[in-house]
Amino acid sequence: MDKIGFVGLGIMGKPMAKNLIKAGYDLTFYARRPEIIEEMEGLGATAAGSSKAVAEATDIIITIVTADPEVQEVILGPAGVLEGTSEGDLIVDMSTISPLTIRAVSEEAEKLGIHVMDAPVSGGDTGAIAGTLTIIAGGEPTDFERCRGIFTTMGNEENVFHVGPVGVGQTVKIINQLIGGINMASIAEGFVLGIQAGADPEMMRKVIGVSSGNSTLFQMRVEDFLMKNQYQPGFMLDLMKKDMAIAVDLGKALNVPVPLGAAAYQMYAAASRLGSGDLDFSAVAKAFEQLSGTSIA
Repeated sequence: MDKIGFVGLGIMGKPMAKNLIKAGYDLTFYARRPEIIEEMEGLGATAAGSSKAVAEATDIIITIVTADPEVQEVILGPAGVLEGTSEGDLIVDMSTISPLTIRAVSEEAEKLGIHVMDAPVSGGDTGAIAGTLTIIAGGEPTDFERCRGIFTTMGNEENVFHVGPVGVGQTVKIINQLIGGINMASIAEGFVLGIQAGADPEMMRKVIGVSSGNSTLFQMRVEDFLMKNQYQPGFMLDLMKKDMAIAVDLGKALNVPVPLGAAAYQMYAAASRLGSGDLDFSAVAKAFEQLSGTSIA
């Protein structure tokens, strides 16, 4: 069994790493916070002093950090993962970043004979805790098969996908985020307009919930978030803002118009400026409320 390295023990990474330990994997990790180190060592994992040291002690190194600069620093930077790898090692980045970034990382790793996969996840911290994440992997088929057991430990077997070569995992994840972000913004916009025009929000919820405007996000966010003005984060608004920006920037890089995504990004940015960045991404509704002088709840 491959020895597993793990860098990035945040809201998502820590429960994912815990599930690997529970499944019997030999896991070495790098963390800065003493309480995280103590907790993980108490579960049987081994602490290392740097990302490089993690790679030196393991065969497959998983990284899951906030954004593109952090991925580049953790993997390519001084004392980073790549400095500690040896031939035959595999780097699996499970962050959500630009496909252009992970391809650039892969190109640098290939110069040393190191393979890279991108495997972003969907399902939030609840899915990470339960081990029911959707995992969207890009890379060589042989590398995917090597990681299959790891992926099915952290996610539902039927929701573990190999979608193509390196970078395609990030592409599919960002398109999912683009669609979800636009959908959530359109729901908020529609409710604010409907209320301003005299419609009852509860009646709109009932009608739209059984009509063509219905969606998974509608069912998950309208009644329990928008209509209660309660935005305990399942997925933070600032993270959705980051993902929408990646989608818009990808469109720019490929000369593909992304007008709906660009407009939705502006509303997430506005909501963040209003102080909602650490709330659930459905709090984009607060930007629409502010602009219209209308309250949903």
